[in-house]
Amino acid sequence: MSAPAAEFLELFRDEAHERLDRIVETLLALESGRAEGDALDALMRDVHTIKGAAGMVGLDAVHALAHAFEDVLVGMSSGGFRTDLTDVMLRAADALRRQADGATESNAELIKELAAAATGAASATPAAAPAETSARATAPTTERRSIRVAPEKIDTLLDLVGETVLHRQRLEHVLDGAAAASGRDMSDELDVGARLLGALKDTAVGMRTLPLASIVSPLPRAVRDLAADHGKEVELKVEGAETELDRAILEGLSEPLVHLLRNAVAHGLEAPEERVERGKPRSGLVILRAEQRGGSVEVTVADDGRGVPERALAEARACGSLAETLAQAGFSTADAVDDLAGRGAGFGAVKEQVESFGGTVEVRSEPGTGTTVVLRLPLALALLEVLLLERAGTVYGVPLASVEEVLSLGELLSLEGRSAIELRGRSVPVSDLADLTGQRGGPLPEGAPVVVAASAGRRVAAACDKLLGKEEVVVKSLGPHLATLDFYLGAAILGDGRIAFLLDPATFAHAGARPRRAAAPATPSDAPHTQRAATVLVVEDSFIVRELQRSILESAGYRVETAKNGNEALERLARDDAVDLVVTDVDMPELDGIELTEAIRADPSRSALPVVIVTSRGEDDERRRGIDAGADAYMVKRGFDQQALLETVERLVGR
Repeated sequence: MSAPAAEFLELFRDEAHERLDRIVETLLALESGRAEGDALDALMRDVHTIKGAAGMVGLDAVHALAHAFEDVLVGMSSGGFRTDLTDVMLRAADALRRQADGATESNAELIKELAAAATGAASATPAAAPAETSARATAPTTERRSIRVAPEKIDTLLDLVGETVLHRQRLEHVLDGAAAASGRDMSDELDVGARLLGALKDTAVGMRTLPLASIVSPLPRAVRDLAADHGKEVELKVEGAETELDRAILEGLSEPLVHLLRNAVAHGLEAPEERVERGKPRSGLVILRAEQRGGSVEVTVADDGRGVPERALAEARACGSLAETLAQAGFSTADAVDDLAGRGAGFGAVKEQVESFGGTVEVRSEPGTGTTVVLRLPLALALLEVLLLERAGTVYGVPLASVEEVLSLGELLSLEGRSAIELRGRSVPVSDLADLTGQRGGPLPEGAPVVVAASAGRRVAAACDKLLGKEEVVVKSLGPHLATLDFYLGAAILGDGRIAFLLDPATFAHAGARPRRAAAPATPSDAPHTQRAATVLVVEDSFIVRELQRSILESAGYRVETAKNGNEALERLARDDAVDLVVTDVDMPELDGIELTEAIRADPSRSALPVVIVTSRGEDDERRRGIDAGADAYMVKRGFDQQALLETVERLVGR
């Protein structure tokens, strides 16, 4: 058969992935006994459709494997579902997914195993209807069709929405003056424009958002396998999977959710026998829930396990936030370290990822009852509701979701040598917004407005000159030269042409909570203490590994920058000549670690920059490749020793 056209293959892959997600979901439901009455028929329909479509586009290997899978299901059509065959069918679904994506592996052994399973499943059934007859005999179903839209087109539409918003704001600004001069009322026309703009905005945001279901389909299978590895019984409930979020947020949310679920299974839930002793059901419960609340979405991962240990709760009471406590580098609730949990770096990475979207993380726990982690995320990244405030002529925006209240500056308290205000029985540090942002502000007006914002359990009260009101703005990037300013989410152009800098709630709250000391003139004896901290650039495409290395290095006092691949690392090096050392992985997209090392050595301006390779490739020839490329040290991730990394970095930077 001739090779299928690319567009038909793409259509086949899209439908196959959707059906394979449903196949895995149905298999898990049948295994647990929670499936609907027609689940086995639905399973057979999906496998049969994949088989037929594969034959149509000429994917013979997929067709053969799906046929063997279907034979197993036909054998069960009279005797009922066999839970002991779930594993082989799940492996068949995995292999079908890989081959639909273009893998060329042999399925001969798996097909033999399926054939044996089909024989066993059919031993008590008559040799009746072939698979095709069974599939055709079922009632027709209505399939949901979807249209693929290129992300570039969606982004273009959103840019147009942004320009339209800006145009309306400018028009409103001009017409306010014109109406006052001529007495003509233009509000009706502006209202019509506002309604049209609102509809356009909602359409554009809807095109950019995707349901949480688009990333959660693999999670029930992952939880099942994790539970089996730990000898636990776990039920995962997914609620609100139809809730939609910005696609960029969804793409970055998969790893944090996997970590939170691993954490719940590995050392949140008790073993079955322990649960029974405590009067709980043998099977632990983990709930993944999503719910839209205004312009934000709450994603919750909750379990009914043993809860966070008392030592963590005590430390949280001291610092004011359980999320902050668990995010500390090196902190862990696990009694032992294994492949799943226990190193204490993962939750900090989750928190940082969520906060990079302008979101917040809250953790609630009670010993013996369970733990709940709430991720509050914006619905869309491109549009953001903010409270605008002004200080010393500069306009700032604070995401409205993080604003607790606004009040006037009155009598101040003293809290650890700092100014503070009393807010419903609690002292909250109050700072001048100019100090927080590193600007020169001059004296504040009497009764200055104070904005109280919160993130991850921390509050900050910031005083400014005046409030400009609430507004929905289009978030613009600060550009590559200002990308390292983590105090800001971006910027927005206002209707009067001014620029508003949008504050990152997490960094904003942290800055306000830190005691600020007056700078003292440097003296010769102070020189060793005021030396700039060495800067390390960590280059790693894995989010978890990248954040683990960051936490190790920052805990040792280094300033850390990060990049996801070699190209991004070279861009950072080009704009930041303060980098003192590079730690890089080898296997990365676009430009790998070996190529990055060679590029650094080939550049006369940074050829002496120390490079440490940290990789999973431990073979002798791979080590030689790294050293030949110019690496100063080569470390293997298996059996990774963080102290060895710190000693190597200290030796190479000479500090």
